[in-house]
Amino acid sequence: MYRRILAAVNEYSNSELAARYAISLAHACQAKLTLIFVAAQGMDLTLIRQAEAALERLFLEAAAKNLEVESIIKRGEALPHISAVVRENEIDLAFSATRHEDVSRRYFTRTVARKLMLNLPCSVALVRVVHPGQLFPQNILVPFRGRPPHLEEKAFFVGKLAEAFSAAVTLFHAPEPISRFFADLRRGKPPAPEKHIPHEIDRFLNYLEKFRISPQHRLGLGPAGRAITLEAALQRHDLIIMGASERGLWESLISRDPVEEVLRETPCNLIILLPRLKRP
Repeated sequence: MYRRILAAVNEYSNSELAARYAISLAHACQAKLTLIFVAAQGMDLTLIRQAEAALERLFLEAAAKNLEVESIIKRGEALPHISAVVRENEIDLAFSATRHEDVSRRYFTRTVARKLMLNLPCSVALVRVVHPGQLFPQNILVPFRGRPPHLEEKAFFVGKLAEAFSAAVTLFHAPEPISRFFADLRRGKPPAPEKHIPHEIDRFLNYLEKFRISPQHRLGLGPAGRAITLEAALQRHDLIIMGASERGLWESLISRDPVEEVLRETPCNLIILLPRLKRP
């Protein structure tokens, strides 16, 4: 499904760490890997050299895995250059990392992360690195909210990363609002998680069977963002893979969104996947 993968690298260490997920996925898919660094106008030479050194380390690491890899350096604004490379190279999936300032404020507002997710013509995986030592996940948490788009691509992404790291997968669904939870308590009725598994999760499980993965399935209660972060902390997951939609990203500009809450509060590394792949 993914034939060409891109990783955007900058002068920050979190982007280099995030790019290692791209290397692992490219290796699992036997995809061509493109590494790109765009130096801003007037950028300090020391920072440019830091980014160039990161590119070289990543290039050598990818080459050691016998990947077809190229390294690109541009100067100017990140979005136009990265968009051009994505189109010219027919990139299927682009990896980018959050910056520290993206987490301290509403990250969809005036950030490079938002621009890349909303404007690149390919699928985008946004990575937040919380624990640099957890780049080889053994327990992956996959939350489900509503009816996620491009379900087969999300399953492929999860399945290939789990395959790359020989990791276990847990599907997590928090269907009931907290108001109903307390309403049941007031009526003297013991609250119980919803027993019905949404049709989308059944489809997702069928897709994962192709990768010989038998995920656990857990249900939770309460607001989705808080339920997801608590589940990840209590069950000691070391990676969350969370889906996003373009509609949800735009709506998050005017209202709170679980994706944004998990981005701020996640106790482990997080990948937010915006799937756009049209090719089956």
